[in-house]
Amino acid sequence: MTSAELRRLADQKMVESNSLRRDADRLRSQAAALRGLLDPLPLISQRVWVGPAATDFEEKSTAYARQVDEQAVRLQRIVGEFEARAQDRHQEATVLRSKAAAADAAAAVVPAGAT
Repeated sequence: MTSAELRRLADQKMVESNSLRRDADRLRSQAAALRGLLDPLPLISQRVWVGPAATDFEEKSTAYARQVDEQAVRLQRIVGEFEARAQDRHQEATVLRSKAAAADAAAAVVPAGAT
């Protein structure tokens, strides 16, 4: 593989790394928005009405709130995976650029007796 090809591959890895980081940031934001989103519902319903329907609503909204919070936790795990992949791509790009530089340096060395 030539140094130019190594650099192109390194650039591609950096683009992938940056894309994964942007996706992780978006997911992190969505997870934060989900956390606690439904928590106020039971409190609001208690102020509005009482009785079996209100109790049923409070139980269901509490259960849904728990499910939404669980999804937020899952998103946070995915964020961690995206960030790990981004770091891997970044490291791969660094190694490829180092190899390209070494290839350039080797190509710049003039063999003995070749003048």
